[in-house]
Amino acid sequence: MTTLTTQLIFISLALTLAGCDKLNVSTVTSLLAPAEKIQVASPEESNFQVNGCNLTYKGQSLIFNTNIDEWVKILGPYDRVTHLANDVYFWDEIGLGLFSSTGKHRADELQFEFNETIAFSEDNIRATHGERLRKTKREANESRSKTPFTQTLWVNGAAIKGNWDMSKVNNQLYAFNPKNPHYFGEAYMPTIFGSRFACDKEAPPYFNEGEIGIRVDVNPQNKNEIKVLSLGVTLFSEEYLKDRKATPSFSSRYFKNVVERVVVQ
Repeated sequence: MTTLTTQLIFISLALTLAGCDKLNVSTVTSLLAPAEKIQVASPEESNFQVNGCNLTYKGQSLIFNTNIDEWVKILGPYDRVTHLANDVYFWDEIGLGLFSSTGKHRADELQFEFNETIAFSEDNIRATHGERLRKTKREANESRSKTPFTQTLWVNGAAIKGNWDMSKVNNQLYAFNPKNPHYFGEAYMPTIFGSRFACDKEAPPYFNEGEIGIRVDVNPQNKNEIKVLSLGVTLFSEEYLKDRKATPSFSSRYFKNVVERVVVQ
């Protein structure tokens, strides 16, 4: 019987005795801590880094909810912009797409195009019946970067590449911050994974309570292959904070979901 199996059986028994609603996250954290020593990934080889909520490129902050021109000062001129459901600014040689609400010229969400930079092949488009649908597919291709993102993205102690091992990434996140670890977990679809990291309101560049959300879309035929990674920062308004009820962090939900799956099994 493996160590992980033993741990999960122990968690199941603890929940059976105590009830899922009394789940102690810190206890489960210690139980699910990596059995082997995992080193934090070095940020030295990564031009793009996420430290808390702060996204940087070669040490310079790329700040969300600011004018696109501020990003151009750091990344250089974008190659093109498409105007479909959103305005999307592309740095094709890097493999980036920066999304903005139509006409706002504001940095809302950044996409790293790791693999498959077109949605539909030309053969697929030619075989499609109806010019309107063919046009829609061509527009979908135009909404992707022309070349893939080939670098490493460093996220709070974890190295994320085009081919990833989610367990290793999660272990690196744990090693970086074992007292308050955050994990990538399956979202509302089996091909989508996500995590959220709280902003440090004492740290630049935001100085507000909020969070950075990271979404990973993977290849349905190979979940170790990332197709697109998206991230953006949300700052909480004073009205939201006033009305907000205490909610568990993403990490505690992750633990609870793990435990619930074990109990069902």
